[in-house]
Amino acid sequence: MKIELDEKKKSLLKKIGIGAAGVLVAGGIGTFIFLNNKGGSSSSTTSSGTESTTVSAEEVSPSELENMKKVVDDTAFYSGIKINGTDVGGKTIEEVKALFAGDEDDSQTPVLDIQFQVDGELVKVNTEGLKVKSNIDEVIEEAYNYGRTSELTGDDAVKERYDKIEELKNTPAEFEIKYEVNEDLIETLARQALEPHNTEVKEASIDGFDVEKLEFIISESQDGVVMDMDKAISDMKEKLDNNEFTCVVDVSAEVAKPETSADDLRAILGKVSSTTSETTDNDNRNTNIRLVCEAIDGLVLQPGEQFNFNKFIGQRTSEKGYKMAHGIYNGSMRDELGGGICQANTMLYQSVTKADLQVDERKNHSIPSTYVDKGTDATVTWYSPNFRFTNNTDYPVAIHAYYADLHVTVEIFGRLLPDGQYIDLVGEHVRTISPSTTYVNDPNLPAGEQKKTQSGRTGYDYKSYKVWYDKDGNEIKRDPYFSSHYPCRNAIISVGTGGAAGTVDPNTGAIDTTPTDTATPPADTGTPPADTAAPADTTPAAPADTTPAAPAETTPAAPAETTPPAADPATPATP
Repeated sequence: MKIELDEKKKSLLKKIGIGAAGVLVAGGIGTFIFLNNKGGSSSSTTSSGTESTTVSAEEVSPSELENMKKVVDDTAFYSGIKINGTDVGGKTIEEVKALFAGDEDDSQTPVLDIQFQVDGELVKVNTEGLKVKSNIDEVIEEAYNYGRTSELTGDDAVKERYDKIEELKNTPAEFEIKYEVNEDLIETLARQALEPHNTEVKEASIDGFDVEKLEFIISESQDGVVMDMDKAISDMKEKLDNNEFTCVVDVSAEVAKPETSADDLRAILGKVSSTTSETTDNDNRNTNIRLVCEAIDGLVLQPGEQFNFNKFIGQRTSEKGYKMAHGIYNGSMRDELGGGICQANTMLYQSVTKADLQVDERKNHSIPSTYVDKGTDATVTWYSPNFRFTNNTDYPVAIHAYYADLHVTVEIFGRLLPDGQYIDLVGEHVRTISPSTTYVNDPNLPAGEQKKTQSGRTGYDYKSYKVWYDKDGNEIKRDPYFSSHYPCRNAIISVGTGGAAGTVDPNTGAIDTTPTDTATPPADTGTPPADTAAPADTTPAAPADTTPAAPAETTPAAPAETTPPAADPATPATP
């Protein structure tokens, strides 16, 4: 007999009366026949199933009633009271509380030991420090009060309670302690235990570039595990609700396969392009080229990442090891820190183009370079012009750059072009711009003597194309690319006038020494007649364009001692 007391019974006080009623014991063991207070008779069924009549408590003898009172007044738990299957009859409240005290070392205290089984592996939930709460105090109180209350009064109450206590000998009253844990906390702990095993699929990835082996460093792909975590936690809570505190919960999981393996990446990655040119034997210049190569060698750009030459290389300074060497400035050559780095940058520009990457900023030199065809060079200075490009592919790209034996090489590694195709950068001549000669007056030279102070240089306009070829070298298409303008530079010849008055024709160099007439004003005799005043235009001013200024681009900004003689127009400079 499983007993759960309601609130009404818990609130009733013991109603034990002392009356003059008698007790009549009849029939088998544990069977009593009693009548109600009014003396009427009724029938009842014994524990053996036989029907008998009952008598009033007034018929019970005083001695029997006294024995009944001793039984119902016992302060210990009645025999037949069970808590969690344990008979606590004869124990005091303190003893029962000690029995179910909940101490960690007490065998009666539930131990939390929860494990998930994931793909054959047991995963333990960290329940350390997590307490199991129970309604032990309420259950002990209910169990103790069983048989201690009655809605009757006096001796009838004693008789009713006594009968109920005696019935426990045949049908024990069982009380169950309910245990519970903090559901929110146990769920958090369960998710923490399962989360490391609920892994996302990992695709093969490129982690870097090995400049010794000239290959990408690739991490292998990994399978993913997708668990039904919500169902696993629900199953765990169900077991805890059933007081299964030591349990193993099966977790259903699916394996997710990656789409790309390391071998897949190796099959589509490799050297896409390479460009090499010969340098001069100038040690300083080659040092500058080497420093740039060392800076960009092994650089990996992720998809969508941009390379900015000036931002990545930084300002060229002696502290970084850069040397003074020839460089182009304002259309002329001069020595500067980092001179020659444009040759390395041009190799980078060409290889980036051949790899079909996106060039964002490029400008040609003001003087054609000797190490590449016209229309295919790229210059950089601090701060501008600059060179920038973006990795517009779906895979990382790597730069391999090096200087050796008077040669500079830049290669691009990344996704290979389809079907063995390759790209070349081709310049195409558009027009030639011939220089002219300008003559200027030089009063410090002897009259008629001429001296060339600036050589002329031919200019050019070029356009370029990205030309695609198949694996057999057949042209597939050519895409219009960057155009280049190399301005011409006019020759300047100084013509001496020997300090004499005269002008020089800027187009022919001829000297005009014709004296200029000047009117002699009359002596000051007071107020001159009105008709003696000189006309305003009797002394015309010299034409404003008789001595034209040299074009801005023909005058280098560098100090005279740092600007070497201009190169012959027929021999382009090597920046």
